[in-house]
Amino acid sequence: MEWPALGVLLLFISCACLGGCINPLREPTVTMTSITLEGITLSTVSVITTIRVDNPNPVGITLASLDFDLFYETGDGERYLGNGRRENLVIPANSTTTFDIPVGIDTARAIEAAGVLLREGSLTLVARGTAAVDLKVTTVKIPFEKRKVVP
Repeated sequence: MEWPALGVLLLFISCACLGGCINPLREPTVTMTSITLEGITLSTVSVITTIRVDNPNPVGITLASLDFDLFYETGDGERYLGNGRRENLVIPANSTTTFDIPVGIDTARAIEAAGVLLREGSLTLVARGTAAVDLKVTTVKIPFEKRKVVP
């Protein structure tokens, strides 16, 4: 057998052997765990949203961005409240990491939402967004959504 053919054969055998040992990377899980009132001024209502990212992989990951919109539900759909965003978040291997992300809500929108809360006795908040995992050669977007009923 010639040397180039032997090299190709050894490469094929090595790849076949290693193929069974390498686990494919699994998608991280992104969950919004809480939405908490932080403060009120004349122009803005501030809330803090807590996002949990579970990375089940043996390597760390970086979220290029974590971006979401906050809404409240009404009888005729959803009404926009505000946006939260963070960038370049590092999640270590085999770990769970939480991030607090502030959202500023225009006072007029907050007053409308408070009116729904007073009329109906509760308010359903919805946070919907994506976490963009940076894989160096591409970015994978992971959607997430959280609903919370405020009594």
